[in-house]
Amino acid sequence: MKRILSILKEKWPEYILEILVITIGILGAFALNNWNENAKNRSLVEDYYCRFLADIKQDEIQLNILLEESELRLTKSNELLRELLLDSPEKEKSIQLMLQATSKISYEFTPISAGYSDLKSSGNLNTFTDQTIVDQVGTYLQEAEGLANNISTNGRIGLDEMFEIDDFYAIGFIDNTFMKEGLDTTIVQQELLDRNPLTPLQLKELKHVASLLIAVNYRNNLHYGSILNKIKDLNPLLENKCTLSQN
Repeated sequence: MKRILSILKEKWPEYILEILVITIGILGAFALNNWNENAKNRSLVEDYYCRFLADIKQDEIQLNILLEESELRLTKSNELLRELLLDSPEKEKSIQLMLQATSKISYEFTPISAGYSDLKSSGNLNTFTDQTIVDQVGTYLQEAEGLANNISTNGRIGLDEMFEIDDFYAIGFIDNTFMKEGLDTTIVQQELLDRNPLTPLQLKELKHVASLLIAVNYRNNLHYGSILNKIKDLNPLLENKCTLSQN
C-alpha cells in the first residue's frame, strides 16, 4: 500500500495530464461531431431555400405566359361583343372571335411544390431553426392551389357555355378555320351551306356567351395577378437566403 501511494505521489502529475488529454480528446470529438452535424443541417436548409426559389421562379414563368394568353382572350371577348352589337354582325368574324376568346381557356396552372413536398415527406422540417419562410412557402402553395382551382373552374364554365349553343351550324361555325380546313368539298357542296344572317335569337345567345367570356377571362386575370403578387412578396426573401448560401 505504501509502495502504491509512493508511486502515485511521484507520478500523479503524469496521471493528471493523461486524464486531461483523454477528457479533452473526448470533448473535442463530441464538439467536432456537433459542428459537422450543424454544418450538414445548415447546408441542407440552404439547399431547401434554393429549391423553394427555383420552384416559384418556374411558377412565375408559367403564370406570365398564362396571364398573357388570358389577357388576349379578354380582348377577343370584348371584340366579340362589339361585333355582335353592330347592326349587321358578320358570322365568320363572330365565330373566329369566339374561338379566340376561348383559346387555351381550359389550360390549368399547377404550382410547383417539389421542394416543399420533399421537405414534408423527408422529415427534415426540424432542421429549420426559423420556420417563418417555410410557413410562408406553405401558405403560398395553399393559396395558389385554391386560386388555380378557381381559374380552372372559370375556364370550364366559359367553354361549357360556348358548347351549349343550340345550333353551331346555323350561327356560322361552318366558316371557322377548323371547319374550312377540314371540310371535304368533294363530299360537301359549299353552295348549300347556311349563309343566312344571324337571327335575333342567335344574336341573343352569342351576346350571352360573349358577356360570360368577358367575365370569366377578366376574373382569371385577377387570379393570375394575385398569385404573381404573392410570388413577388416571397421572391426577395428566398433570393436572400439562397444567395447567402452560395457565398
